[in-house]
Formats: sequence, structure tokens, C-alpha cells
Amino acid sequence: MQEPEPIAERRRYGRLKWLTTAGPTAFVTVAEVVRFVFLRRWLPPAEVSLVAILVTLVGAAAFSSFVFGIVERMERERTAYKEAMLALKERERLAREMHDGLAQNLAAINLKVHRLSHLLAQRDLEAMAEELVAVQAAVNLSYTEVRQSLYDLKAGQRLAEGFWTALEKQAEEFHRQTGVAVRVEPLPDRQEPWNEMAAVQMLRIVQECLANVRRHAEAHQVRIWGTIQNGEFRLTVADDGKGFEPGQERDRGHHFGLSIMQERAESVGGRVVVQSTVGKGTEVTVVIPIR
Repeated sequence: MQEPEPIAERRRYGRLKWLTTAGPTAFVTVAEVVRFVFLRRWLPPAEVSLVAILVTLVGAAAFSSFVFGIVERMERERTAYKEAMLALKERERLAREMHDGLAQNLAAINLKVHRLSHLLAQRDLEAMAEELVAVQAAVNLSYTEVRQSLYDLKAGQRLAEGFWTALEKQAEEFHRQTGVAVRVEPLPDRQEPWNEMAAVQMLRIVQECLANVRRHAEAHQVRIWGTIQNGEFRLTVADDGKGFEPGQERDRGHHFGLSIMQERAESVGGRVVVQSTVGKGTEVTVVIPIR
């Protein structure tokens, strides 16, 4: 999914194209006029040719340096613009993820507190005790969501240690918090045939998969492995949870975060494939082209 090129940038590239076309032509024209009108009157033919060669070399070097300076400046600005757009999209995705998790948990807690107030007015202690247990469970879930979100936000920083190392640490943290066993199987020699942006997006997708396992799957173990097929890298996250019927992920909407995972994969030219069977778990595969 590419960002539309800014109009101002297209104009600058147009001016640069005109400059690189007209600049050398104008330089050669002026040089030849000076050569034939002036230099041939004052210098022998051999020296005229030598001066022409030196002037051409110096002019070409100066012009090339000038053009490359413009290109480098434009590329720096283009990179800064692209990074700003990516950061904005990342904030939007994180906002949606928090809405799908923490915001809804807090809304549920708010409703339960209102119900407790109603039960307190009725002095129904037995119902209040049951509701308090539910409130405590919701608070614990929200606390877990917040800790996991804070941990996930630091995922990009851990990529300095390598993608597979970051993935293994993420799996260890998930096991520590949930008790669900996670096995990570890297590619041979722990190779990483993708760029840093693809690594960040794949790590985020795995985070979303593990969050779905924690919220919905009721799984006992998760397996994460990578393969390379037909010029594509496939990272698969499979759990042995309760699974769901085809189409159910759309009915449950934001709870599965499938659209966010698809967005992340598409941002690096990939896609997400989800397969699930009731009672037999869910398998999410991220497919990234290798360039």
C-alpha cells in the first residue's frame, strides 16, 4: 500500500528532470561559442582543444555534484515524509488495538460497577459477591492487557538483537504471563531475508496472534515457525485452542484484529492467511515476498 506522491515533490522532480536535460545542453552550447568565437583567435588549435577538455571535465564534475546534492536532499526529505506517514499509521493501528482490548475491558468494568451500585441499593450480598469476582477478573485482564501493550511497544527496539531473538523473547514473556507454552522454530542458520520494516510488521502480527490466543483460544500450546517457498517467506502461528467456524472471525469483528494484521502485512507487500477448525485450533500465516 503506497502513499500518494505529494504534488510539491512531483513538481520538484519535474524541475530536476528539466535541469538535467537543459543544463548540459546550455553548457555545451556556451562552451562551443566561446571556443569558436574567442579561444581560436588567441590560442593555437592544440591548446584550444586542451582548454575545452579541461573546462568540460570541470563543468561536468561541478554540474554532477550540484545535481546529486539536490537528489540527496530530496531523498532525505522523502524518507522523512515516509517515516512520518508510517509513524502516523502505526499510531492509528495501536489506537485501534487499544480500543479493541483495553477500552472495551474498561467499558465492561464500568457496567459491572453500575450493576454493583444497583445490587448494593437492593442489599443483595450474594449477587454482589458474584459480581465482585467478575469485576476482579476484568481488572486483572485489563492489567494484563496494559502490561502486554507496554511490552509490545518496545518490540521494535528488541529487533537490534535479531528478529528470531526478539520473537523468542516475546514467546517467553507470553508464556510467563499466561502459562501457555510457545515453541519458536527459526529458519536454518536463523537467516532473516527481509528488511527491517517487514520484521517490525511481522513481529506486530505475531503479537496480535498471541493476544487472540490469550483472549479467545483457550489453548495449551502455540507453535511459531518459518519457511521459504517460491520466493516468499511464510511465518506461521498455530495454536491448539478451540478454533472457530469459517466466517466467525468477521462476525466477531474487531476481537480478532484480522483487519489490522492484513494492513500490517500489506504495508510490506504481504498478506495474511487464516485457517481454523472448531476444536482443532487456529493457524495464521503471514506471507512476505523476499526481495
